[in-house]
Amino acid sequence: MRKTIFIILVCGTLVIGLVGCGRSKNKIDIGEPSDIQTSQRDIVLSIKEGTLTNIGATLILENNSDQLLHYDDSYEIEIKKDVKWYKVNAEIFFNEPLFDVEEGKSKELDLKWEYGYGKLPRGKYRIVKKVYFENDREQEFYISVEFNIDSD
Repeated sequence: MRKTIFIILVCGTLVIGLVGCGRSKNKIDIGEPSDIQTSQRDIVLSIKEGTLTNIGATLILENNSDQLLHYDDSYEIEIKKDVKWYKVNAEIFFNEPLFDVEEGKSKELDLKWEYGYGKLPRGKYRIVKKVYFENDREQEFYISVEFNIDSD
């Protein structure tokens, strides 16, 4: 009888310990400082009003240039600490289809980052995307949009 109670107590302690070691939903893994320089170059990335939460947002990608713009599904999230941007580490995999935005047009992009980045805690963030113009594949550049998460 004592042996059974002892085994139950040990197993219960192990289960509680393992559950307690799980990753918190509102903790992020901050990585290295970012060296990404962004440039709008007639391209504007913004967040659609009323769509920002700590698990996702809808972006608006506007092409105000006179060239066809290309992009894919990939993006990165960075957090600002003091005056520097830092990469937020995540295990995220993207499809590689190529999309475009015609000259003078815009597209909405729905992002759900909860599954890769988790729920973002309070802080100042930016979403960074790589894009390029149709006739200039060698000249990829980054665009970004900054945002604040004010509650957990």
